[in-house]
Amino acid sequence: MNQREMSERNRIGWSQNAYKAWVSRHGTPKQYAEELKADPIKKVSYYLERVGDVDGKRILNLLGSKGNKAVCFALLGADVTVVDISVENKRYAFELAEAAGVSINYIVKDVLDIQSEELSSFDIVILEMGVLHYFIDLIPLFRMVSNHLKEDGLFIVRDYHPFVSKVLGFVDGEVEFDGDYFSEECIEVDVAYSTLLTEEKRGDLYKNVIKHWTISEVINALISAGLIIRKMQEDKGIQWAFPDGSPEGISNRLPGTFTICSSLSEV
Repeated sequence: MNQREMSERNRIGWSQNAYKAWVSRHGTPKQYAEELKADPIKKVSYYLERVGDVDGKRILNLLGSKGNKAVCFALLGADVTVVDISVENKRYAFELAEAAGVSINYIVKDVLDIQSEELSSFDIVILEMGVLHYFIDLIPLFRMVSNHLKEDGLFIVRDYHPFVSKVLGFVDGEVEFDGDYFSEECIEVDVAYSTLLTEEKRGDLYKNVIKHWTISEVINALISAGLIIRKMQEDKGIQWAFPDGSPEGISNRLPGTFTICSSLSEV
C-alpha cells in the first residue's frame, strides 16, 4: 500500500458519519461552542504551557478534526488554519467557530497534497493525538511542516505512546501484552469515532488503514526533515484508554502519550 491509497481509504472512512458522531459526543456545535467560550484555555492548556500567549500568532493545526482546539486558539486571539481530509469534520468545525463568534480557515485536503501557495508561514504548527498513524512515511509530512514553519517557530507533535498503541491489547476488560513494538505492518481498524454511533451505523462504516510508529522512527523522521528537536516528554497513561477491570493505577504506571517540540533553529 502506498500513501495515496492509504489516504483515500482514510478519507472515505472519515467522510461518513463524523458530524453525527461529534454531535453525539459534544452536542450540537452551538452547544459545544458555549462550553469552549466559557473556558477556552482548558482545551489547549497543554500547548499554552509550551508556546505561551497565542494572541496574534499564526497557528497551523494539521489534521485538526472537528476544530475544537482551533476554535479555542481563535478565541484566545490566534489566526488559525486547519488542514484535514474530512468534509464532515469541516462542517462541524465551521459551525462550531460560527457559534463561538470566531473565524478559522479550514482546508479539506490531504496534507501531503497541499501546495506551497495555499499556506503561508506559521509561528506554531500542531499535530496531535492519533494522527501520525495515518501516514505510511513520516518524512514527507515533517518536510511539509518545515516548509511552512517560521524560522523562530515551534512544531509540536503529541501522540499516543507506542508502548500503548503497539504493545498493549485489551480483551474482555483485561490488559494483554500481545503486540509487537517493532511491527511495520499497516493494519485495518474501525474509524476512530465509530464508538460514538449506534450499532447499526457502526456496521455500515468503511474501515481505516493505519501504521503505528516507534518513538525512534518519529525522532529520526523529524531529523531527516531538517528539524531540530528541542524537547521530548513522555506523559503518564490516559485513564479512559484502559477498560473497566484493568489493574488499579495502571494509567499512572505506564506511558500514555509523548510530546516532541522541534524547530528550524536552536533559538
